[in-house]
Amino acid sequence: MIRQFSFVLAAVISTAHTQGASFEETSFGIVSFEGDVLPILNSYCVMCHLPGVEQGGLSLYPDAWSRLVGNPSVQSSLLRVDPGSPDSSYLYLKLIGTGESVGGSGLQMPFQQPSLDPDQIETIRLWIEQGAKQN
Repeated sequence: MIRQFSFVLAAVISTAHTQGASFEETSFGIVSFEGDVLPILNSYCVMCHLPGVEQGGLSLYPDAWSRLVGNPSVQSSLLRVDPGSPDSSYLYLKLIGTGESVGGSGLQMPFQQPSLDPDQIETIRLWIEQGAKQN
């Protein structure tokens, strides 16, 4: 019985990882940029952050990671993503709706869409907290 449970649990975690894991699944290990964060950005953010229509001066295509990590925001004095520090990462603050509190502008992202669900926001927060690795 324990062996069967272990197999089912491993299958669930593996499936969640390939589909963009939620907070519960990612709390078991490292959050992956490619597997967990990028699918969120591609689904909710990239349509407004393409070359030629860079809202907020940010293009997420073709290389979202290099445009986010360690780069200054054009809307505040913070880095877009400050590895290890979600509370000083403008991306995270925009997602939770507190970007204006750090001198930024605009509304909570994604613009004119429902905000990300708490698991998606937590996935991005954990990725930043874990060092915003390009993995």
